[in-house]
Amino acid sequence: MSTNAQWALQKALLGVLNADPATTSIFGNPLRVYNDVPEQPVFPFATFDRASVRPVNGDWPGALEHQMTLKVWSQYGGRREALDGLHALRAAINAASVPLDGHQLVNVRTIFADVFRIRNSRTFEAILNLRAVTEVLI
Repeated sequence: MSTNAQWALQKALLGVLNADPATTSIFGNPLRVYNDVPEQPVFPFATFDRASVRPVNGDWPGALEHQMTLKVWSQYGGRREALDGLHALRAAINAASVPLDGHQLVNVRTIFADVFRIRNSRTFEAILNLRAVTEVLI
């Protein structure tokens, strides 16, 4: 599989989030969207989590289906802050139409979203699962 396509997609989505006023109003500037949770994070923040890629089918060479998860973490603003962060990410990403390095974004959409409190904690976690299709630029 093309990890280059995965990285190109993540970089492009991060660019979209950095340019979106609703996202930066929640996650700050510089944007608190990370690959790994920092040692002492400032809440709220988001992380890129699980990502997988597979070919769409043999009739569409170079087309890849990406499944990607982003997580929002809220502590002080609770469920509402987690929902606001989730909504901002979803709105910015669903409106995305951006170039990727060496690939083209065919489409991206939300397939699942959920918000819940982490057991025995004041922290809320929101999960946003995305499906994107990319194809290699020729």
